[in-house]
Amino acid sequence: MEYHSLALALHILCGTVAIIAMALAYLVKKGPNFHAKIGRIYCYAMLGVCVSAIALFLLGSSTFLLLIALFSLYLVLVGWRFAMNRKGAVTRVDSALVMAGIAGGVSLLVMSAFIAVSESAPLGQTRAFAAVPMTFGIISILLAYQQHSTKKAGQNPRGKDRINLHVTYMGGGTISTVTAFTITVLGSSVFTWLGATLVGTPLLIWNQAGVRRGRIATDIR
Repeated sequence: MEYHSLALALHILCGTVAIIAMALAYLVKKGPNFHAKIGRIYCYAMLGVCVSAIALFLLGSSTFLLLIALFSLYLVLVGWRFAMNRKGAVTRVDSALVMAGIAGGVSLLVMSAFIAVSESAPLGQTRAFAAVPMTFGIISILLAYQQHSTKKAGQNPRGKDRINLHVTYMGGGTISTVTAFTITVLGSSVFTWLGATLVGTPLLIWNQAGVRRGRIATDIR
């Protein structure tokens, strides 16, 4: 099997595992047992998605797909960090993740500008496709700023605030995962790239409200 086919097979396998784990994590009771274990599987699978995306990029695949994979991994890692950081400690890991979110967002905005000016869109798309990296770039920068602004008096959020942020970033990673799945099934278009975001964002807001009202467990480890 050639290297590209091998990397693609790994990418699809990890993506499939991530989709299944994601669905189970949302369906099971939130708490420190099965939900947390499924969440770790999801994170490891998303790491595999990103590593295989890097391999595919090195073998000639689109730069845009690489940036989206890195964006998805950023969201998942921040969500995982909030899940595990019960004591609210602030470390270099938090600063590194903030910088990664900003750098990824800026890269997506630069790509959006390039598509709009050059009309050279990836995946056989038109200039209108510039809206896709622009949207994800803005989201990445806003979430990185939110992550940075949550640190108060040298401490990360605890309690319900921590859980709320865990839901926010893992939810964003979920939207990215579903986006990749819909593109695989329905093909690449502005609709398939942004559809999951348009549908998933209201659901994410509803889920956040559930955390504040105590409908979702306050301990997810």
